[in-house]
Formats: sequence, C-alpha cells, structure tokens
Amino acid sequence: MKLDLIAIADLCIDILIDAQVKPAYGQVEQLADQYAIDLGGSVGIFASQIAKLGGSIGVISKIGDDPQGRIILESLEKAGVDLSLVEIIPDEQTPMGLNLSCKGDRAMLTYLGTLKLIEPSVFTPLLVDRASHWHIGSYFLLNNLIPYWPGWIKTLKEAGVTVSLDTNWDPDGDWTRVQEILPLIDVFLPNEAEALAISGKANLLEAGQFLSTQCPLVVIKRGGEGALLFAENEVIDFKIPADLLVNLNIVDTTGAGDNFDAGFIFEWLAGQDYNTCLYRGVQCGTESLKALGGVKSQILLNRI
Repeated sequence: MKLDLIAIADLCIDILIDAQVKPAYGQVEQLADQYAIDLGGSVGIFASQIAKLGGSIGVISKIGDDPQGRIILESLEKAGVDLSLVEIIPDEQTPMGLNLSCKGDRAMLTYLGTLKLIEPSVFTPLLVDRASHWHIGSYFLLNNLIPYWPGWIKTLKEAGVTVSLDTNWDPDGDWTRVQEILPLIDVFLPNEAEALAISGKANLLEAGQFLSTQCPLVVIKRGGEGALLFAENEVIDFKIPADLLVNLNIVDTTGAGDNFDAGFIFEWLAGQDYNTCLYRGVQCGTESLKALGGVKSQILLNRI
C-alpha cells in the first residue's frame, strides 16, 4: 500500500523534567514538579501527530533492543504509524533526549545511540514509490545522510514526490550545509532562530523573503506569535486565533514545532489553502503545550 508520507526518523526516548528551578552543579539537590518518559525525536513526534490526524505515514529508523525502544514502538504503533521499516539493533542503545523545562524555557541533552548507525544505504529504489511525500526532520542530527540528500531528493522529485524540511537546530553551527537542498524543497518549516541563522539576515521579514527565493513555500514558526508564511509574492502574518488560547495552560514546549509541521503538512497535502494549513499547524502546536512531552496532548481526528 502506498503511504501519504514517509520519513527517516530520529526516534529517541524523551526524559522530560519540569521544575521551577534550573539545575545547579556542585552536588546541589533540587526538587522537580513532574517528569515523563515518552516517545521523542522531531520526526517521531511529527509522525505520531500525522497518524492521529488520519494520514498514513511510515518511518525509517534504527533503535536499540531495550526497554526504551519498546516504549517508542508501542507509542508509534498505538498512533497508527507504519513501523515496517524500523530496525531493532541488538547490543546498541536507543537514542535519548533529556529535556529540562524551567519557566517556559528548555535545556536539552541528546545521546545519539543508534542514530549514528543510520547510513546512506537506507536510500533504496524501492522507497521512491512508497509514498507521495517525504518529510525531512532533524537534518543536522542525521549527519551521515547530509552528503546524500541532494541526490536522493532529486530522485524523489523526478518521480513526482513532494518534500518538506524542518532542519531543527545545528549543534555544530554550520548552517551552510543545508543550502544545497533548499531549492529542491517544496515546503521549508524553520523556527525563528533557524530562519535567521540559515539566511544570515537581521530580521524575520528579510529572512523569509530571502529563503523564499530558494524554496517556493517557507513557513517560519514564531511560537506565541504564530507564524509567517512566504509564497511567491504573498506574505501571511498568521496570529494565533483566540479560540486556541481559551483556557490554555502551557505545561511544556517540547515538540510544539514538530506538531505544527504535522498539522500544516497534513492540510497542505490535502490541497487546503494556506490559512487552513496555518490554522491546523498552530492548533496542533498549541494543543501539544498542554502536557509534558510532545505526544500526550496531540490532536486526534476521525478524518481519513
């Protein structure tokens, strides 16, 4: 069966700790308010929300043969994600993300584990016709694939497959590594900091205008300020609608951008207008703020 989407996933287990104080070294013990252990990774969260919205999506990844890996598989399977291309690796550890939340800000530590084993050999001809759309997330964490993306995306485009991209943050700060593929991307979904870093511009308007000369559709996520969309000569400054702010209690921002991506891409693939895509993206991102982690408060639709 042909899927709506496919993605190479940075599957990891998220350990999320919420506290009113920042950690202090020197063996200082402080108290947290709550914690959670759940599915993490940009593409893992994205895939879970796409499936809950009613889209068919498969992920390609490698995880360890350990309890953490089993938590990930159970969460994705429950959401309805196709796991047939996920490989379980004996004697290797599942990737881990440690997220420390304090008063609306986050600090993150990531252990790559089996992500380092994802090699260019995953790009096989059989995958070209497996889905109508490819989503690329955690571009900089999947370091082994970076030199091979241009050729693979060209192959996908020749087959009529559309492609979206959310680079996420670059731990090495070498933003030039993404520039080669931007002209091949149909939808680019950076946040504010990423858009400024990749474009080298001083403000978001200049960044969006520059990036839209590289990619036909650019959506800059702005957190509580909504999103800026750039398409050809069109600019949409989309503010968060009032109905999405009613009784909003922000617990954790983990995965909000990934959930936005899922909502936007889901509607974009359905042929909806930009404002509908933006609304669904903001709705998914806002809803995810209501619980610790990126998947517990995801939107579930009956739409197929």
